Amino acid sequence: MKTFFAPPERLGQKELKRQYEAFREYHCTDMVNSLPALVLVLNENRQIVFANRSLLELTGGARIDEVLGKRPGEVLGCVHASESEGGCGTTPFCAECGAVRAILSSIEGYQETQECHLLRRQESLLEALDLLVTAVPFDLSGEHFTVFTILDISHHNRRRALERIFFHDIMNTAGGLRGLVEMLKEEVPPHLRADVGVLHVSFERLVDEIASQRELMAAESGELEVRPVQLLSSDVLQAVADVYRRHDAAEGKVLRIAPGSCALALETDCALLTRVIGNMVKNALEASGKGCAVELGCTQEKDRACFWVRNEQTMSESTRLNVFKRSFSTKGAGRGLGTYSMKLLGERYLGGEVSFSSNGAGTVFTLRLPFSRRSGQSPGQSPDQSPGLPPGSSDPSGSPR
Repeated sequence: MKTFFAPPERLGQKELKRQYEAFREYHCTDMVNSLPALVLVLNENRQIVFANRSLLELTGGARIDEVLGKRPGEVLGCVHASESEGGCGTTPFCAECGAVRAILSSIEGYQETQECHLLRRQESLLEALDLLVTAVPFDLSGEHFTVFTILDISHHNRRRALERIFFHDIMNTAGGLRGLVEMLKEEVPPHLRADVGVLHVSFERLVDEIASQRELMAAESGELEVRPVQLLSSDVLQAVADVYRRHDAAEGKVLRIAPGSCALALETDCALLTRVIGNMVKNALEASGKGCAVELGCTQEKDRACFWVRNEQTMSESTRLNVFKRSFSTKGAGRGLGTYSMKLLGERYLGGEVSFSSNGAGTVFTLRLPFSRRSGQSPGQSPDQSPGLPPGSSDPSGSPR
C-alpha cells in the first residue's frame, strides 16, 4: 500500500477488539470519560483503540465500535484523510500535519505537543479547526500505545488575529488624528489654541492607552520584545512626572520627585520601565484625595536600582490581599489591570521585583531592578547624589527606617 508519509499498515478487527478490551478493563477509563477534552488511545499503527465520551459526542454520538480502528483524521473528518488508500497520515498533506508528527514522535517514545490546522467537511460544510494536540507514550500489558489529547483553540487563535488587526488599525487612526491635531495647534486662531491643546492631550492619552493594552496583550502571550538601552533613572522619573502632572487623576493633587533621588545609569527597556513607573504613579494618584501628595523617587540598593512611588493612603486588608490579581480593582468592574501589569512587566520582562508596603505612613510601590539585564553589575551612582526615601515612610522593603 502506497504512502507519502506515515506507515499505512493497520491491525485487523480481532486485534483491535483485544486491545480495546484490555484498555476498557483498565481502571482509569471512567475518569477519562469524565474529561471535557477529547482523548484517544492509539496503537502503534495510529489506530483508535479507545475514545472518551467527549470525542464520541463530537462525532455525532457515534458508538465506540464505529470509531474503533480508524485514525484521528478519519474520525474528525479531515478532507485529506480519504485522498489516499492508506487513509489518515499517508497523503502528501500529512507530512505538514502537526497531529501526525506528534503521534509518530510518541511511537518513538517521546511526548510531543503540536498545533494541527485541520480542514474538515461536515456534510456539505467546510470548517477550519485549529487544534492543540498532545501525544504521550503509554505502555499497557507489554504493548505500546499513545494517549492523544485534542484541544480546540480555534476561537483563541482567531481572537488573537482580530486583536492584532484591531490594535494595528486603531493605533494608526488615533496616531494620525493626534498628528493632525498637533499640526492644527499652530494654524488655528489664538483664541482656539487652548481648546486644540486639550484635544491634543486627549489624543496623546488615547494613543498611550491603546499602546498599554497592546503591550499587556503581548506580554501575557509571551510575544513582547524587550529592547534594552542605556538610560538614567532621573530622566525616567522626570518623564513620568511630566506626563502625569497633566493627567486628570492629578487634578488638585501634588506630584513631586523626592529630593535626593539617585541618577543611576541603567541598561533596560525604557518604554517598559516608564510604563511600570507610570502605572504606579497613576494608581497612587487615583487612590489619593484632593490636596494629597504623591512622591516618586529612586534609590540604590547594592547592585539594584530601587524605584518607588508613595501616596498618603493606607490600603484596606482586602485590597492588600488582592492587589496584584489581574481583574481586582477598587474602582469597579472591568478595571484592575494597572497593578497586575506592573508585576507582569516589571518581573517577567524587566527582570526586577515588584512589591508594596502599606502602613500608617501611607502606601509605597517598589520596583527593584538590576542595573543591567545582561550583566547585573552596578556602574554606581552620580557622586553628587545620595539615596533618598520618602520622609516619614517605611523603607520600600517594608522594614522601618
